Amino acid sequence: MAMKIENMGWLTAGGLCLFAMASGFQGPADKLGVVDLSRVFNESEFAKKQTETLRTVGEARSAMLQFADTYKTFTVEQATRFKDLSVKPNLTEPEKAEIEKIKKDVMAADKQLSDLSQKASPSPAEVTSLNDLNRRKQNTSNLLRRWAQDFDDEVGTMRDKLRADALVKVKESVQQAGKAGAFSLVFANDVAPYGANDVTNDAVKAINKK
Repeated sequence: MAMKIENMGWLTAGGLCLFAMASGFQGPADKLGVVDLSRVFNESEFAKKQTETLRTVGEARSAMLQFADTYKTFTVEQATRFKDLSVKPNLTEPEKAEIEKIKKDVMAADKQLSDLSQKASPSPAEVTSLNDLNRRKQNTSNLLRRWAQDFDDEVGTMRDKLRADALVKVKESVQQAGKAGAFSLVFANDVAPYGANDVTNDAVKAINKK
């Protein structure tokens, strides 16, 4: 069971077609520029850090779902604790030991289920254990569906916020570069694919100074 986190692309130039600088006038002598917004984003330290943060969050949740989907014999208490620890950013050493113990116990229960399922004539006690382990498996399957949706929503919300924050910083950096170069207008390169005055490098420098 995998989360839908494969799309990490945040920035499109559409909707950011034009940045107007505070020149106070517009006339034939206005200085115009062009900027590659995607490059400003992709070469910014902010974007790199935020992309890595989002990737780390997504990978931790995907790994947790994958393990629980492979070994479903969790008790409700184990499942709850395993989920909480798996999504915690910085585990203490005791917490790392705890999550490893949960995994070890669940894997042992999964093997027990497999062994009991292959018995031709299980004892009454073994039938009871078999039924309990199958109930755990079904409960975990139900939890997995809910967790996967919750994690998709969580990562989606994070991605939207990081995208919005990035777009604000990109816009500010282009404005800063435009004002420093005394430009009246700076066009995104999807609107003006070519321009003699390319402010992209200056915008990258500006965003990385913040």
